[in-house]
Amino acid sequence: MTDQTDRTLRDRFDGVLDAEELALARASGEPLAYCPLQQGWVHHAEDEDDTAPPLSWQMGVLPLHKQVTGTPVYVRPQALTLRVWVEDDLPAYRALMSDPSLWTFMLEERPRTLDEDTARALIALSTEGTHHKVRVASVGGQPVGQVRLEYGSDPAMAELSYWIGATHRGIGYGRQMVQRFLDRLAVRKPHITRIAARVHPQNLASQRLLLACGFQPCDRASLNLAPRGKDQGDWAGFVFTR
Repeated sequence: MTDQTDRTLRDRFDGVLDAEELALARASGEPLAYCPLQQGWVHHAEDEDDTAPPLSWQMGVLPLHKQVTGTPVYVRPQALTLRVWVEDDLPAYRALMSDPSLWTFMLEERPRTLDEDTARALIALSTEGTHHKVRVASVGGQPVGQVRLEYGSDPAMAELSYWIGATHRGIGYGRQMVQRFLDRLAVRKPHITRIAARVHPQNLASQRLLLACGFQPCDRASLNLAPRGKDQGDWAGFVFTR
C-alpha cells in the first residue's frame, strides 16, 4: 500500500487535481494549496513550514530534462522564502531600515534614531502579539523586505502592508513576496476573505504590484480604511477578494 506522505508528494508534482478530485479532497478536509505555476489546486504537505519555498519556485528549480535545440536557458532567480525575523537579522534589519527612501511611502514616520536597541525592539514587536502576522522575505538567507497582515474587528477582513529594501527593488521580489504570502494565507486562514491595502497616490510601483497580485482599486469607505499615520485620507484603497 502506498504511504500517504508519498501519495501527497507525488500528487503535488504530478499535476493539479481535476474537479472530481478537488471536490473529494475538500469534502474529506485534506489540506490544499494553489500552485501558480500549474494554475490549479494540489495537495499541500502538512509539514511545510514558513521556511519552505512555495510550490511554484520549488517546481521552477527542478532539473531541466529536455531542452529544445536552439532555445536559450535563462538563469532563474534565487528562490524567495518567508520566515520570521530572528536575532541574527539585526545588522541587515538596521541597514534596510536606515535607508531614508524606504520611508517615503510608508505610513509611519522614520525613527529619529535606529540604534541596535531600537532595531531589536522593532523586531521584537513584529514577532509578538496576536493582532498581526509579520514575515521577512529572504533570498539566499538574507532579508530583502517585509510583509505584514494586520487583523481588525471583522474576522473576515485584514489589512496588508509591505516594503522592499532599496537595493532589492525592480527585481520582482515585492510581487513574489506578496503573492506567496497570499497563497499561504488562503490555506492557513481561509476565513479571511477580504484583504485591504492602502497606497500613497504617488507610489505607482506599489499600485502596479497590487494589481498584478489580484487586488482591485476600491472606495476607501467600503474598506473602513480610516486615516492613520501619514495617510490623511488621500491614499488609494485596494482590495483582494476570494
